[in-house]
Parts: sequence; structure tokens; C-alpha cells
Amino acid sequence: MKNTTEQFFVIVPLGFERLCAAELEHITSAPLSIGHGGISFSGKLRELYMSNLWLRCASRVLVRLDSFKSRDFPALFNKAVRLPWGKFIKPQRPVSVRVSCHTSRLNHSDRVAETVQQAIYKALDAKPEPSTNLEPQLVFVRFENDICTVSVDSSGDLLHKRGYRQSSTAAPLRETLAAGCLFQCNWDGKLPLWDPFCGSGTLPIEAALIAANIPPGLQRSFAYQMWPGYRDGLWQTLKSEAQQVRREVGVSITGSDISAAALQAAISNAQQAGVAELVRFHQADAMGGPAPASTGVIVCNPPYGERLKISGNCAQLLSSLKTQLRTHAPHWSGWALLPQGIATNSKDDFSFSNGGLDVSLYPLHGDG
Repeated sequence: MKNTTEQFFVIVPLGFERLCAAELEHITSAPLSIGHGGISFSGKLRELYMSNLWLRCASRVLVRLDSFKSRDFPALFNKAVRLPWGKFIKPQRPVSVRVSCHTSRLNHSDRVAETVQQAIYKALDAKPEPSTNLEPQLVFVRFENDICTVSVDSSGDLLHKRGYRQSSTAAPLRETLAAGCLFQCNWDGKLPLWDPFCGSGTLPIEAALIAANIPPGLQRSFAYQMWPGYRDGLWQTLKSEAQQVRREVGVSITGSDISAAALQAAISNAQQAGVAELVRFHQADAMGGPAPASTGVIVCNPPYGERLKISGNCAQLLSSLKTQLRTHAPHWSGWALLPQGIATNSKDDFSFSNGGLDVSLYPLHGDG
């Protein structure tokens, strides 16, 4: 891939678009177009690599190849075969095509995928060996009102897979969602943070990464590292620059949980993430005991639904958490992630889907 200007599309969990756009403003000066579930902008290899390395809320970063009208399969093949596949896919590398079709004449997703895959192999004059161990290059094809948009994935594994979660507990919060919740609570590493339901430690670990200004993608690989035009020198420079902007953390970041097994998982994950010295974990019942500092911010993902271990329903749990905050941490602000509809929030609710369940971030302080 030559270092030319390309069109990028960042896939973002619904509800996180504004938060991710704020992150992108630190990566690119190009105009951002914020849409439903994603953000478009233009850039070069540096912006592509930086987006994968630094974005904490995004799911994937795609390169847009083209959009064109197509109402029959021969036309789709002829237009797809002319796209610049050689910039992104080496011969013999397998290709996986994911398709979505909406209000279009071509609505057979499997046949669309097969047609585009055949066009790719024709353009490359190659076909991967069936026994290859290479990870497939993902290609996304979207039909909307007969307009076909073709994109190449630059990320590989979803970006929430930071590489540090080696141990897990039941229904853990995705790393991207945890980072977004911290951003939504305006936590910037300047006040102590406490998660009294830390589970395997995702929220405290993401908080430590934010506070220390450590990029979430530092420990993993990306799909673009397999592209013909991959520039390892640029990638190594960007990682070196990231090390130079690491910050000292001057506040406490604490995770507690009633489960000893969960705490062991959290400690292991923090070590894998390289932030073990920045996070303190201890065993405690969230519904009793003092706060770890005189003031700070609580952000937590209590057990609910199938994970609800505390007697009573979610509304009662929210009420109990508010009472707990007033009693034991009166100078703290706090938020809890719980199912939507259990309390009346303001019009500025932060809501999204977590594990297939619609949730909201509820304030535990003030009159919320």
C-alpha cells in the first residue's frame, strides 16, 4: 500500500461515536464525518496505524475502496475486479468476505460474497492454498439501495482484544466499552478511581492505561502488518513515540471484588497489561466498607441479569449503591452500569448494548 491519501471508516459501538470522534481529533486534523455506528475521515498510513494503536473505543478501522451502483452479478464482478486489491492482499492469502444487503436487488449475501471473492482472486491472479495457515484478510461489502460499498479491514481481531485479558470471569465488560464509560464519566486520571465490582479487572486496567497514556494496541498485531505495502519502520517509530509520551500516574486506581478467583484473574490481567504497579486490588464486599480514598470517582459494572448475585432486583441494587455511596463515600462521585429502564435519568443518558442487553450508565451521586 503506497502512502497515499485513503478514505477510512472507524466502526464504533452504537452510542460511542462522539467519544471516539474526540479520540480521533488527537490523531488527525482531517474533517470527521460522524454517522450511525461509525466515523469517516481521510488520511495516510500514519493515521491508519495510529488509529489502530491508540483508539480505545473503536471496534475496527476499515479502508474504503469504492462505492458504486450494481444491480446484477456480472456488473458486480466487473466493478469489483478493477479495485486495487494488490495494495492490501498478498497472493496466496485467504480472503473472507462479509456482506450485508439492505433494500437492494442483489440481496443474496452468500452469492455476493462468492462473486466478490472470485473478483479478488481474478485481480490477484492467484488463489490461496487450502492448507494455508495465514489469517484471512477481511473484506466488507455493504449493499444499500443498490449502492455497493467495498472496504478492507485493517485491524484483524476486534480492537477490544488488547492482548492482556488472559483470565476472565462471567460476562466481562468489553475493553472498548469500559474505556468509553470512563470517558463518559469525564475521568482523566486526575482523581482516584475505584471499581468495587472489578471482576477480572477491565475497568481499573483500562483506567490505568488511560492515566499512564499507554496505547491500548501496543501489545497486539494488526491485519495491515500482512499487507504488501506495510511499513515496519513507520510502525516501530509510532510505537517508540508512544513510549515517550507515557505519563506518571499520581492517583490511586483500585479494584475490589468479593470473589477471590475474580481478583486473581484481575491481578493476572493487570500484569499482562503492564500496569500491575498502577492498580491495587483487594477483596471486599461492595455493599460494606470504606472507600479507598477521601474523594474520587467510582465507575462499576455490578452483577445483573444472569450475573445478579445480590438478592433483589436491579432497581433495588441501584438504590443500595446510592445509599452505600452517601454513607461510606460522601465526597465521591459515582456511576453504575445497569439495565435500561430501572430508573429515570436525564435526557443525556449514556446507553448502549452490553452482551446483547441494553444498559445505561446511572449516576450514584447527587439527585440522579
